[in-house]
Amino acid sequence: MNPDALAYRYRRGLGEGDEQMAVLVQRVSGMPYKQFFFPSLAGVAFSRNLFAWTNRIDPKKGMIRLVFGLGTRAVNRVSGDYPRMIAVSHPNIRPEIGMEVAKYSQRMVDILNLEEKTFESRSFVEVIRGDKYPTLNLLTSEIADGYLRDWFTTSLGGSEKNLVLTFNNLINRTNTVNIIGEILSRLEEAWEQPVDIEFTAYVDGESNVRVNLLQCRSLRVPTLAGTGISIPEGLPREQILFRSNRAINAGMVGDIRYIIYIDPRKYAKVATINTKRALGRVIGNLNSQLRHKEGKVMSMGPGRWGSNNIDLGVNVGYADIDGTAVLVEIAREEAGHIPEVSYGTHFFQDLVESDILYLPVYPDDDATDFNTEFFTRSPNILRDLLPELSNLEDIVQVIDVPMATGGAVAKVIADPDTRNAVCFLDKSRLANTN
Repeated sequence: MNPDALAYRYRRGLGEGDEQMAVLVQRVSGMPYKQFFFPSLAGVAFSRNLFAWTNRIDPKKGMIRLVFGLGTRAVNRVSGDYPRMIAVSHPNIRPEIGMEVAKYSQRMVDILNLEEKTFESRSFVEVIRGDKYPTLNLLTSEIADGYLRDWFTTSLGGSEKNLVLTFNNLINRTNTVNIIGEILSRLEEAWEQPVDIEFTAYVDGESNVRVNLLQCRSLRVPTLAGTGISIPEGLPREQILFRSNRAINAGMVGDIRYIIYIDPRKYAKVATINTKRALGRVIGNLNSQLRHKEGKVMSMGPGRWGSNNIDLGVNVGYADIDGTAVLVEIAREEAGHIPEVSYGTHFFQDLVESDILYLPVYPDDDATDFNTEFFTRSPNILRDLLPELSNLEDIVQVIDVPMATGGAVAKVIADPDTRNAVCFLDKSRLANTN
């Protein structure tokens, strides 16, 4: 009866059907440690890498999202925590550099508490404190003198507080990545289509690796290949609403008539938690209102949509955005909203399966065009749609694109092969503003 599950079912014509499954019981893969139970390693992996952050990466080799502890932190969007993103073709190339590695790393661990019989999230330092966890030299690096350094021996010194989960030595000194890469390759060949898997893994003191395959599913890989669609060249600057050089999934969405825009700067300055919580309800109400109107909807906002931490992004569930055609996560470092890429999470998979085009946009990036003036100065129709929520119109901007442009609609084209996307005003199909 979860609203997200109901919305998911209705979109697939299953709303009136009887859901037969009441409870699903699965064996948890892991080992006891102190009073806890969890696997050393867990994650999700994909036989195709749509998040290739450099041309050196081969997308056909796949990608891994790796965490310490239960894999729930790999498939869910959690606050302040980041899995290790591993390109199978080039596992040592990271999207982060320098001390950003420590900033965008995993800090919390999901575990089962056997004494309390509860599922818990505890800090990594707390879990391993007082009793050195085996193979920590493979899983962690140390912060020393303002730099990260990997361990050269199995004997760790220094404080546990200086440990960072980088998995660097695991990647360099074991064949973990090669094993998972081989699993992905064989499964894709057998299934005759791309796949994604969930797994756990264990490495012993001799660096022997055991990988447990938990689930395998077919992976939908959107592409523009063979469609004849490409990003147009020579667009006038005033016609461009934004560009992104980090496109993840492919698609073309035209006839965008409504844009829901939450300004990252204003969101960061919102004083009360209650106001931020209310924004999720606003998006949900707009989702219900606009789905019955002609034209498509694009939703844009700060940081991680669907995060359980409202300071990091808009607090919505799938049911609040299932009517949108394009979802844009805006990252402004000054506002503290850096979106952890959704690729690989259940949230992202819901978007792909629902044909919702997802784009991360970095306005502070020199290679990114972002028409802030259009989004902030266009007429706001929130009051007309939801008069009872007009007190939030300083934060939530609802733009009727034809009204704001004299009849044009917006169009988005995203091509992950070139990692480029553009949103522009399409004047070739002027909308009927009447």
